[in-house]
Amino acid sequence: MEKVAVVGSGTMGSGVGYVTALAGFETRLYDVSPEALVKAEDYHRGLIAKSLAKERITAEEADAFWGRMSYLDELGRALDGADIVIEAIPEDIELKKDFFRQAEGLVSQDTILGSNTSSLPITQIASAVESRGRVIGIHFFNPAPLMKLVEIIVGMETEPDMVDRVIDFVRRLGKEEVVVNDFPGFVTTRVGIMLVSEAIFALQEGVAEKEALDKAIKLGYNHPMGPLALADLIGLDIVHHILEVLHDSYKDPRYRSPILLKKMVEAGRLGRKTGRGFYEYE
Repeated sequence: MEKVAVVGSGTMGSGVGYVTALAGFETRLYDVSPEALVKAEDYHRGLIAKSLAKERITAEEADAFWGRMSYLDELGRALDGADIVIEAIPEDIELKKDFFRQAEGLVSQDTILGSNTSSLPITQIASAVESRGRVIGIHFFNPAPLMKLVEIIVGMETEPDMVDRVIDFVRRLGKEEVVVNDFPGFVTTRVGIMLVSEAIFALQEGVAEKEALDKAIKLGYNHPMGPLALADLIGLDIVHHILEVLHDSYKDPRYRSPILLKKMVEAGRLGRKTGRGFYEYE
């Protein structure tokens, strides 16, 4: 496995592309928007500059990165010869199914078709293609260059060989994997989003101020950040969407979205990416 195609150059896609190229894989980052690709390249230049300044990489490694990294707005060119495709487009099941239908006709028969989805069922995504055995979840975490974990999700028809190949791929990236079965939200999203949601409910009910809530969980459970700060990092619109997906999938009221969260999304207070969420950012 040498060639990686990452589809979608947003926060997750650009982060995954950086990781794969730095690890030695020829990486093609695709996006329908040339402007998004320029933004991704600028992000990569910033990461490389910071890594050089902190002596995390050498000048030779930086040069090698740029030799392996390409930015493409033609899907056929991006997928041509790819050993593995990692889809990182918006969390919409129909968008993902449409993409995989298209991708299946542009890659070889043994190309792995991976989705970076954090909540949508892999088996449902795989239903859009004929060769369902090669569809698998490859869930990276934000920010991908720093987070060690990759959650590998096995769909109902995912072939065991594909799981083994993805485990090897993840380890070559210097990451650590967990392999889980295909249920909405998997493990990390299903469990983690409940902590975030419950913190928002507690804030909504006036149990404590936001700073106190975050400090209590951060220090009491030795977490790197509080759940409200984490929600701002994820994006409040994404948190809301994940809760809706889980609520729709399980029909369980514990996954309902807090009214406060809905109001903040409607107001455009989406967290770090808009400069304002539960906290304000420059």
